[in-house]
Amino acid sequence: MDGAQRFNETSFFHNYQNWLPTWGAADNGTMIERICTLTDNPRLIRFAEFVIGEAGGRRFPTYKSVDLMTIAPLVQHVWVLDFTEGVDNQPKIVFSGTHIDAHYGMNVIGKCLEEIYVEGDFDQAVRGNYYQVCAQKKVAYTRRFARYHNNRVDRYRTAEAIMFPCSSNDEDIDYGLAFMEYSSTSEAPPEKVFRLL
Repeated sequence: MDGAQRFNETSFFHNYQNWLPTWGAADNGTMIERICTLTDNPRLIRFAEFVIGEAGGRRFPTYKSVDLMTIAPLVQHVWVLDFTEGVDNQPKIVFSGTHIDAHYGMNVIGKCLEEIYVEGDFDQAVRGNYYQVCAQKKVAYTRRFARYHNNRVDRYRTAEAIMFPCSSNDEDIDYGLAFMEYSSTSEAPPEKVFRLL
């Protein structure tokens, strides 16, 4: 892991120990502590650190003010949903990193999740989590997997994602800023997780 991807847990908790999110329950600790109970993925945690820092003193970060080049090594995993018209009009993807596009085999900018999401847990992952970033102003975390099995292959493809609400007026959610990492393994992953924070 290079220096840009390294995560220093001690300095992070020191800097953000008093930051309590408006989109999560304060009695469950800070947002980053809650995220760390769900994952040990250093890239996802670094992305969360970045987004939380971008909020500054506001309730939510402003997507159009976010400089993704600050986390350049992670941009390949970033994707953004446009919630400016709510969730009933099938929000479109307005940004997708190369890792996301490679998974789908195409550039997904301009597509909605209804067009490209093929896994059988659409209601849980998309309607129950990602769209709730807009509706409930909460952070959404998912960890899902698919098994590819035949007489020559027995592999799992895991997808781990987190999406943060963004707002230009610090009230209405207009974008969902997300991180997604796909990985392959021969080990059966733990059960699927769909969590709003």
